[in-house]
Amino acid sequence: MNNLTKYFKSSLGFKIAIPLMLMIITLMVLVTYFFTIRELNLRKNQVEIRMEQLAKNIATIRSVESEDWDIYQTYISNQLRLNNDIVYIAIFDENDELKVHALNVNWVDLGRKTTLTKLDQARVVLQLDQRQIQEESQKDLESKSVKIVIGERSLGTVKVGFSLVEINDEIRYNFLLNLALGIAFTILAMALAYYISNRIVTPLKRLTSAMFRISQGHFDEQVHIKSTDEIGDLAKTFNSMTKGLYEKQLIEKFNAELAFTIELQKIADLIAHRITAGLEAKSGYLFLMDNSPLSQFQLISTYPNQLTEKLYVKKNKHTCQLFLSHRNPLRLENLESYTDFIKPLSKLNLKKNSLICPIIIKEKVYGLLAIDARSDGSGYSDEEKRFLNTLIGQAGFAIESAMLYQELTEKERLKHELEIARKIQQSLLPQYNPQIEGLDIDGICQPAAEVGGDYFDYFKIADQKIGVVIADVTGKGTSAAFYMAVVKGIMLSLASIFESPRELMIELNRRLYGIMDRKVFITMIYAIIDLNENQLVFARAGHNSLLYRDAEFKKVHTLTPEGIGLGLESGSVFDDKIEEIKLSLSQGDLFVLYTDGISEAMNRNFDEFSEQKLIALINSSNNSSASQIRNQIIHELKEFVKDAPQHDDITLVTIRIE
Repeated sequence: MNNLTKYFKSSLGFKIAIPLMLMIITLMVLVTYFFTIRELNLRKNQVEIRMEQLAKNIATIRSVESEDWDIYQTYISNQLRLNNDIVYIAIFDENDELKVHALNVNWVDLGRKTTLTKLDQARVVLQLDQRQIQEESQKDLESKSVKIVIGERSLGTVKVGFSLVEINDEIRYNFLLNLALGIAFTILAMALAYYISNRIVTPLKRLTSAMFRISQGHFDEQVHIKSTDEIGDLAKTFNSMTKGLYEKQLIEKFNAELAFTIELQKIADLIAHRITAGLEAKSGYLFLMDNSPLSQFQLISTYPNQLTEKLYVKKNKHTCQLFLSHRNPLRLENLESYTDFIKPLSKLNLKKNSLICPIIIKEKVYGLLAIDARSDGSGYSDEEKRFLNTLIGQAGFAIESAMLYQELTEKERLKHELEIARKIQQSLLPQYNPQIEGLDIDGICQPAAEVGGDYFDYFKIADQKIGVVIADVTGKGTSAAFYMAVVKGIMLSLASIFESPRELMIELNRRLYGIMDRKVFITMIYAIIDLNENQLVFARAGHNSLLYRDAEFKKVHTLTPEGIGLGLESGSVFDDKIEEIKLSLSQGDLFVLYTDGISEAMNRNFDEFSEQKLIALINSSNNSSASQIRNQIIHELKEFVKDAPQHDDITLVTIRIE
């Protein structure tokens, strides 16, 4: 009972229906009079509310739009055509200057004029706004004024003037008519009162309920009211507002989730999920450009179904140009002429009104998002396409960041691995010079990159016998370093077996030919120094000459025995070509082994250091030690190239007989 009493006290329908029925039953004609006044006053109030709402809407548009007054002119002109009871609409700026206006000339006495110019209309609007009209027309014209405010700043005023002529005339007419017919229509009026109250209250209840849900954060709430009156307009405005709030909430949530995700696959899954669900699509498919040599997009994520098979879409040049020119989602049916592009998508069973949205990063199409139609087969409005474009724009930024992060991570990984490879390669080179009585020897290797293909080494064969090798693998980088390590391993096994440099190189060539790339070869000099026999024996496989300065005549000799590079030929030609030279040793003799990274080193003017400069340095060495000669050559080389980049590995071995 208490709940029922509370309901009747708070129910708007009860408050409208019961007083009307009691007045009609007890007062009859007098009630009819009051009913007429109440009903028409209600209509008047509704008109005023609508006009005030219209003014607020215009003020809202003015507060968020640009200074392009044509936008507002078009809008208020349309409002004037849609609302016959509007006399004028005027928008004033912060200086109270009339900027935009619209006038319904049907409500204005033009006098002798048949038409009004824009200036005449502005003058009439100002007169109406200042109520410079005849006294008998004062009660027939009302206006609503709304300030245009952003924060604490006033941008101007919106004024809407509307006519009450029809309402005032109807008040007078209906008063007499209802007074005469009040008794006859008492029962009908009671039913009508109930119907009207119910017609007003029911939609308002639904709006109230929806607003309560919005206050709890359910921004996807929509109210479906078929009414075409002001309540219907209110429902449409409400739905438009909630849709905007929902999209804003979705964008903010989407951005927040993307900000906390850096892995490309997780970002792809998030994009496919959020955008598909946000548009209430049946399914979504995200394609991104793959890293293969083929120009294609790879299906990387789907929603709601999981990715079950690999699918590729050809990156068609003409299709990409189409996307770059439009920059908006395109319907699938608009792409039917691009057969190579559409054919793979047929496996997804997309409807014709599905959308294909490009993901554009720095003027390149990096991906595609295919959005299927809704479950009921319906497509998407222009507003939804614009919303999709906004989400795709945010997704593009996230994808670009993830790709940059992925690239940076890969570079850091490669840099770390190359640093490890450099340390390993340096460990393969001699860590100290051999200590043999009567022999002074020194060597150095400086790769152009983290790792290189130059190589030198020492092999102790006996107490007074040592093997010295210098080699250069064509190319630079990791592949050259790999072959350098292979040569190191084979040389360790062969140096103790072969006492002839020529025979060793023949065996080395045989082993390398079976494992080397045909585009790669190795140049080498291998020498055996026997201090007991005072003899140096060496062979050359396509390498730079061995430079020899004899102690007796103090002259530098360029020794270039025949021989081709290792790995170029399987055996017969190599075996025939390679030549072995024997030299007698004297105290003070100097031998220099080097790679072309020294002789071909260039400065900024692209001048080469040259073998002649190297020979001149050796000639001036006099009685310098092996390490002093090495340091002098490296110093002069650096002085020559200065700040020019190093293009090739630098390797040098100096040998002095004491």
